[in-house]
Amino acid sequence: MRTKGKQDYHYLTHKTSIRQYEKYLGKKIPENIETIIKEFELEIFRKEKKPLLEKIKKNYSFHTKSVDPKILKSKHHGFKITHTYSTQRIEGSTMTLGQTKKLLEQKLSPKNTSVDDIIEAEQIAIIFDQMLNHKNNEISEKLILLWHEKLFEKTDSNNAGSFRREDVAPYMGKTEYVLWADVIPDIEGLLNWYKQNKKIINPVELASRFHKRFELIHPFIDGNGRIGRMIMLWILHKNGYPMMNIEPKEKDTYVKKLESSYLQSNELVFVKWFVLKYLRDHKKYIDE
Repeated sequence: MRTKGKQDYHYLTHKTSIRQYEKYLGKKIPENIETIIKEFELEIFRKEKKPLLEKIKKNYSFHTKSVDPKILKSKHHGFKITHTYSTQRIEGSTMTLGQTKKLLEQKLSPKNTSVDDIIEAEQIAIIFDQMLNHKNNEISEKLILLWHEKLFEKTDSNNAGSFRREDVAPYMGKTEYVLWADVIPDIEGLLNWYKQNKKIINPVELASRFHKRFELIHPFIDGNGRIGRMIMLWILHKNGYPMMNIEPKEKDTYVKKLESSYLQSNELVFVKWFVLKYLRDHKKYIDE
């Protein structure tokens, strides 16, 4: 607040590692100040991070066009192994990265691992290849159900390819998922939201917001995280951005950011974590 004569003038300030930003509020603090604060923080975050994200895309595009197709295919294969290991491990699988590699490349099943974990790891790898080769630029309810069916067709045929028809709650935490009767309309709303914003919001932010909303809907009895993370990869890949893997060691932070975003009714909590991680993971494309 600043005072000139007898009149007070209110300002909103926000400091980042780069600089301090200021926004004039008026002679009185607006009633919707909380909304204004969130919008101001988002505006600044986008202003600082969007150029970096776009630089990553530009340099990644140059890299993919200049590298031998066989090398790019090999890199996608390596990422598939890492992602399969990570996404399964986050959900409780005991398979190591090495065991996952042997399973996918040599069909060698690890000992002391559940049959379901082995089968679902193989299915995730198949879905990954389907995701890379999916020609349609739209994500649809049909595609989501198709991937879910593929994931569980051999381990849970009763629920494979079907949205849940009962209410669920997290094993731990305070997040409240939508009622089962709202799953289909909420998924339809999410897909419409994606179509409306895919040319407006940067794809990395778009992927993070879609993922957060998808997990809050929690449309399936099982497989929400794995299908949600696959959609995240699809959004990045289809928009020309390098994919990002969420590692098992990041699980606690990842889950906490999703929950905090829900509890604070502030999606930016998860978005900021996601985007900053993305920038760290792909720093080499910024430094080029």
